[in-house]
Amino acid sequence: MPLGAAETVLGPRAETAIRTLERGRTGEAVSILRRVRALRPILLADCLHDEVVPKDRVPRALRDAHGLENLYVEDLPSFWRLLYTVVREGATRYVVVFEIVDHDTYSKWFPGRGR
Repeated sequence: MPLGAAETVLGPRAETAIRTLERGRTGEAVSILRRVRALRPILLADCLHDEVVPKDRVPRALRDAHGLENLYVEDLPSFWRLLYTVVREGATRYVVVFEIVDHDTYSKWFPGRGR
């Protein structure tokens, strides 16, 4: 049974990435933005949708910067990634998208993953 969320929230770095992609107006940027927008209803319906990163594999840099208790990764076009966490406030769940990054940035956090 999927676990729904009340809302999706964009963190500052994710908002910056979206603004940068919107300014880019390349085919790649349009494709990435289309997928990010399409993920919103999917994540609201099932906030545990894609790849779960085991707690012991969450990079310290991300854990420290964002205070993560859990981490999920969604693949985007052109090897970009959307990283999000699920937070609870009482019985309500929220999806917090905190990073939308290119392959090189993702690979620095997760070296040797072959993704």
